[in-house]
Amino acid sequence: MASKKASISALAAMMALSAALAACSSKKEEPGASSSASPSSSTAASASASPAAPAAADGPLGKYASPINITTVRSTNPSAVYPDGDSIDNNTWYREYQNSLNIKVTNKWAVTDPQYANKITVSMVANDLPDIFQVDPQQLKILVDANQIADLTNVYNKYASDLTKKAMDQSGGIMKQAGTFNGKLMGLAQDGGAQSDMQMIYVRKDWLDKLGLQPPKTIDDVIKIAIAFANDDPDGNGKKDTFGLSLDYNLWNGWSGLDGFFNAYHAYPYNPAKGSGTQLMFLKGSDGKPVLADTLPEVKTALGKLAELYKAGAINPEFSTIDGNKSATVATSGKVGMTFGATFVPSWPINNMKKDDPKVDWQVYPLVSADDKPLMVQSMSGLPKKFIVVGKNSKNPEAVIKMLNLYMEKLLGPNPDEKYHAVVVNGKNADIFNQAVVKSGFADTNVNDGTAVREALKSGDTSKLSAAAKTYYEKIKLYQGGDLTQWWQYVTWTEGGAYDILGQYMKKNMVITSAYYGQPTATMVSKGPSLRDLEATTFTKIIMGSLPPDAFDTEFVAKWKAQGGNDILQEVAESGSFK
Repeated sequence: MASKKASISALAAMMALSAALAACSSKKEEPGASSSASPSSSTAASASASPAAPAAADGPLGKYASPINITTVRSTNPSAVYPDGDSIDNNTWYREYQNSLNIKVTNKWAVTDPQYANKITVSMVANDLPDIFQVDPQQLKILVDANQIADLTNVYNKYASDLTKKAMDQSGGIMKQAGTFNGKLMGLAQDGGAQSDMQMIYVRKDWLDKLGLQPPKTIDDVIKIAIAFANDDPDGNGKKDTFGLSLDYNLWNGWSGLDGFFNAYHAYPYNPAKGSGTQLMFLKGSDGKPVLADTLPEVKTALGKLAELYKAGAINPEFSTIDGNKSATVATSGKVGMTFGATFVPSWPINNMKKDDPKVDWQVYPLVSADDKPLMVQSMSGLPKKFIVVGKNSKNPEAVIKMLNLYMEKLLGPNPDEKYHAVVVNGKNADIFNQAVVKSGFADTNVNDGTAVREALKSGDTSKLSAAAKTYYEKIKLYQGGDLTQWWQYVTWTEGGAYDILGQYMKKNMVITSAYYGQPTATMVSKGPSLRDLEATTFTKIIMGSLPPDAFDTEFVAKWKAQGGNDILQEVAESGSFK
């Protein structure tokens, strides 16, 4: 393990990266082990209610005899919807923490998603941290090495409810393992444990019909459709002002990403341009040794095809300068007809397009292949990307476990309450579960709910539906009765919809995941951001035509290996976490 001195140096290096991190692409948050449709922190000055912290009441949901104060910091989505009078500082979950547990949660600050990575990094360097806060895997490792966060092993073992333990132990315990260092539980995974992020193709079916085109069966069809959408006036306004394929500078994303396009060519790269640089996809080479998926020749083939699309005008020429919110605006203003994306896309950003214009008809289709080889779809959601940690000197570290237990009980317990999940506010969906400070879920909840909804729609029998599934069913019925605000529920849960496709991927064993499941290695932490920038820059230049596809070998693969990649591969091979 790195020394504390080395860790502080790493923190200083992270601060130097803060300007780049501040430009993160925003997207709708997917909750742990689930999608946006369902649920699947301070060291210098702790915020306790008194110098001697109140003793925690026994039991997973034991209420403190006197109030305690817990500070946190929050990342918010600009498009988030709140019930009247509510906010990120005062909402359903904050009130429930106080009512049920006697925990008063106070936000020291709240910023938008693109700003969070930078601000939490600055707080880490300054050692100015709240009691409870969220970090990525790279930040988690640095905090552990710097001894800035609490060991949660004992409070987890004493206070975690059966539901919480069941969630943390799912999928071979990968969520718990990812937050464990040298046998100590240092972070609570907020996602992971599920194969829930696989992409599919969203297409304007009304544009297909206008141009006499069929839904895509091969990636060549995708390319043909994208070029036609850009050049053949699908919106009928007599202008060449539409694009065929949505894209923004992040390159990989649950919205407007390229994951599914690469998968068509049996390529599985993953390194979001504004990510941590440590969430990587490793495969086992023919020699049994690890190889970074991003460096394989199939990636170059796919990049060449993307360059052809860009040259044909099918991709927004400004994609390299716009974030996820901007690419969403392009789509919702009717200027793009196709995107690769995850299951949450119907709920954001295209959820209100049908209401605003009933002629708009987005449909979802499974990924397609470039040839007759079996198609595999990529999942990066098994290994957690987000963790909740507790400041080293927090006087009530067990509070975070109780808050997690409460979340599980209210949403996934024997008597779940829908008001903690989602409500409709002025025709828009307010995802109440995202307002919780700490979350978890089960890998198969949404897939199972989707299956149950489809069966109920056929039979009319709703007696076996969970509370969440019954809500989806009722909203689908509202849509079928003419309520266009509920269109997104229909395309998410019904036959041929997003969760039907996701379930088919899993049922047919079409999912490929990283062969490495350990924490970021030392070189990933120190070199990952610079190698990420190398990849983003090279791939973007190839797509835009300022570099030829062959530059993939010389400007990316060779440099990646020489500038730290070979060290990363060796660390992965020796880690004991490569399978």
